[in-house]
Amino acid sequence: MTIQQRPLVSIIIPVYNVEAYIDECLNSICGQSYDRLEVIIVEDCSTDGSLTNLKPHLSDSRVRLIQHDCNAGLSAARNTGIEAACGDFVLFVDSDDVIDLKLVEACLVHASANGSDVVVFDFSAFNDGEELPEVGARASSASARELKRTEYLTLPHFAWLKFIRSDLLRDQRLRFPVGYYYEDWPFHWELGFSAMSITMLEGEWYGYRQREMSITASVGCKLLDQFKVQEKVLDIVRARGDHAEATILFTKASEGFWAVLLSIDMGLLPEALNNAKRLQNEIRYVGLQFPRGAHDRAKVSSISIHESFAFPCVKLLKVIGRVVRS
Repeated sequence: MTIQQRPLVSIIIPVYNVEAYIDECLNSICGQSYDRLEVIIVEDCSTDGSLTNLKPHLSDSRVRLIQHDCNAGLSAARNTGIEAACGDFVLFVDSDDVIDLKLVEACLVHASANGSDVVVFDFSAFNDGEELPEVGARASSASARELKRTEYLTLPHFAWLKFIRSDLLRDQRLRFPVGYYYEDWPFHWELGFSAMSITMLEGEWYGYRQREMSITASVGCKLLDQFKVQEKVLDIVRARGDHAEATILFTKASEGFWAVLLSIDMGLLPEALNNAKRLQNEIRYVGLQFPRGAHDRAKVSSISIHESFAFPCVKLLKVIGRVVRS
């Protein structure tokens, strides 16, 4: 097989204020064992030294730099990368994370062998300041299995856990909603309905850096976007799914509701609780199977009760949680 006949893999990296991490990220990408890559850096108007620090990597002919005229956010940067990508497959990597040096090769092996539209894999989380995790150390490129759609939908929503056949991305539904946090949710679900075949690699292949200033560490109004994106997912399930997918959404959304309610600032709690109650009721009407586990039932019931009882209950749980953490 000639170089031109080998699949081209487009790796999309949105960059914004990651001067301390961009070298490690790009080194893990450009050092891949599979070398026919198109590395697309979408620089989203950083205010730190990110642009300066990434410029030495532009000497690699595989690396392309696209610069936004104004800061547009993570969703817009990923969408820019999708539109610019020329590869047969697409992989997203966040610019403060790292990937195993054999990740692309392992994904290609199974995408080619099984004809998979999507190959998914697991990650290893580490805190900012810790040593980089040994991603891939316990992984085997020989081990993989095909997933049913319902299995895939239960997986983490992160866009960077997916190796995607680029033909799927011609569908404009597979774009990230601009102006929202937690933008991975709708993309994850649309992809699940669009893919005909999904393969899961065994092992942890992606190093996910957890930072204090990240969106997932927020306690403010950003958390309210959880409800907005879950509303979008509900629309997707109404249009493309049935009671099986609705049940999965109900379970995952309920977990998300509680994560928001127990974390959000107290002043935003009434709005968050009202959103949770409304969305929970809307999802139930799609035709789901009610959760069977006692714990899941308790969470659903706590949100469903009258707000005069629900608000004090959640407020008490928040206080208890803070005491336990301290």
